[in-house]
Amino acid sequence: MGPVGPADAYVFTAERGGTLRTSNFRVKVWLPAVRAAGLAPLRPHDLRHTAVALWIAAGANPKEVSVRAGHTSVSFTLDRYGHLLPGHDAELRNRLDAMHAEGLKGTADGAVFELRPPPSESGPPGR
Repeated sequence: MGPVGPADAYVFTAERGGTLRTSNFRVKVWLPAVRAAGLAPLRPHDLRHTAVALWIAAGANPKEVSVRAGHTSVSFTLDRYGHLLPGHDAELRNRLDAMHAEGLKGTADGAVFELRPPPSESGPPGR
């Protein structure tokens, strides 16, 4: 590793400076480093999948993941990474149960109150 350059400098450069072509990076930098670390057959794109999996594990919602990953739609994100979300259903149920239990507190008869007040008897506004 060389000295840190300006913020807009390339992280990896060709031997004589300048832009490093993808094929050269893969052969001259990536593959030797992966082999030396005992991580073969790790691909650069595998790091992207790892990042997305970590965002999901950290609780990022699909929209946040989609934006960070640069996906064109949340649908793509859910299609590609939805399998990483199965435990989230149980978490959602637990949060809803906690909300329900909180709503029962402080009521002698255990009544559950509506989250939204009912519409007025005169009908919705504007009528």
